[in-house]
Amino acid sequence: MMIQAPTHRKAPPPISGVPFLPTHLHLDVITPMLGDLETATSGGRRYVMDKLLAQLGEAASTAEPGLPDLRRRTIRSTLALLAREAERLLPDADAFARGARLITSELTRV
Repeated sequence: MMIQAPTHRKAPPPISGVPFLPTHLHLDVITPMLGDLETATSGGRRYVMDKLLAQLGEAASTAEPGLPDLRRRTIRSTLALLAREAERLLPDADAFARGARLITSELTRV
């Protein structure tokens, strides 16, 4: 007897737990989370950085259609730098926070 696998696949989860929110609602959580980076352990930092990346990515995706090309490219490249920083063995919380603040300031000018 042959067991057949289901033919439907579950859709991948959204980037964050609160998808499709307006940009400003994603950005409202950034500052408190950046404060958490200062007091977190190294494992906690990586967790907070991942959460921040998800929120910043969602906010950027929401705002992207209304952004000029230069700002869109700046945000994308900064997100890529933040992702690399978060993957490092010992991520630099200060460098990550500077990049997150840059993205936040770019997105609040929308």
